[in-house]
Amino acid sequence: MSKYVERDGNRTARPAVLRSMLTRPRGSARTAHLALPLLLVIALAGCTSGGSGTPGPSGSPSPGASATPAASQAIGHSTDPHTLILRVEQAGGFVPPTFLVTRTPQFSLYGDGTAIYELPADPNAGLAAGPPPLGVAKMNAEQVDALLAFALSAGGLEAAREQYLNNRVMDAPDTVFTIVTDAVAKTVSVQALGIADDPTDPDAPQLAKMARLYELLADFRTQVRRGNATDAGLYEPTAYRAILNEGAQIGEGLDWPWRDLTLDDFVAQGEFGVRVAVLTPDQAMALSDAPQGGLFAVGVFGPDRAPYTIALRPLLPDEQS
Repeated sequence: MSKYVERDGNRTARPAVLRSMLTRPRGSARTAHLALPLLLVIALAGCTSGGSGTPGPSGSPSPGASATPAASQAIGHSTDPHTLILRVEQAGGFVPPTFLVTRTPQFSLYGDGTAIYELPADPNAGLAAGPPPLGVAKMNAEQVDALLAFALSAGGLEAAREQYLNNRVMDAPDTVFTIVTDAVAKTVSVQALGIADDPTDPDAPQLAKMARLYELLADFRTQVRRGNATDAGLYEPTAYRAILNEGAQIGEGLDWPWRDLTLDDFVAQGEFGVRVAVLTPDQAMALSDAPQGGLFAVGVFGPDRAPYTIALRPLLPDEQS
C-alpha cells in the first residue's frame, strides 16, 4: 500500500494512524470499507464550513488542514439535547404492518452530541423478542462537526434535492435523511437507495454519496467501536408509543394488564385511524420484562373481553407521541 494519499491531484503523506486504520479488520469487507469515511474525516479534521480545509468536490478533506477546527470553522447547530440535527431512517416498503408501526430510525444525532442508533438484531431471538434494541453513544464537539461536514459534503446532503424516485424497483423502502444545521435544514427521501442502480442515471454520483452515508450511519456501532463516539450503553426510553389493533389476536393473549389505562386512552391517529397511546416505561413493562427496542405485537384481551394486539415503539428525545 502506498504511503501517500491522493487529494484533488496532490500527494500527501498518509498519517501513521490512518495506515493502521486502513488495515481491514475481521468481518465483512462492506463493514471495513464503510467505516473508513468518518475515520478519515475525523482523523484529518479537514471538514469545515469554509477556508482552505473545506472538502473539495469529491468530499475528501484537503491536505494540511488543522487538526482541530477553529470555532469559526465549526458547523453551527443547536446544542439542545432534544433537538435533532442528523437522522437516517427507512419508510414504507413491502413489510408486515407490525414492522412498519414499530420501526425506529436507524440513527439519530442530537444537539448535545447524543447519538441513538439501532443495534443488530439477534438472529435467534424470534419475533417475540421484538425489534432490536437501540444503543446510545456520546460524541464530542469535534466528532459532531466532522460527521455533519461529512454528511453535507461527501455524503451529498448539501447538494441533494428533496426527493429521488426509482421506477426500476417496486415495493422497496424509501431512505429518509434529515439534517438540521444553521446553514442547511432539509429532509431528503430516496426511493430504493442502493437497489438496482443505473450507472447511466445522471443522479448516480449523488446517489452513491448518499448510499455511502446511509451505510455508515446504519452501521454506527462500527464507529463507536473504533472510538469515533463513546459507548453509553443501551437506550432507555422515557416513553413508548403503543399501537392498538382491534379484532386480532396472537397466541393465548394476556388479560388487560393495566388499571390506569382504558381503551379510551388509545386515540385514533393518522389517515388509517390507528389507535395510539403513550405509555410510561412501567406501563410498557406490563407487556414485557425488556421492551427497550419495542414489541412487534402482543395479544391481549381488552376490558370488554374482545381480542386486540398491542405493539410498542420507543419514543426518541425529539418525539412526543
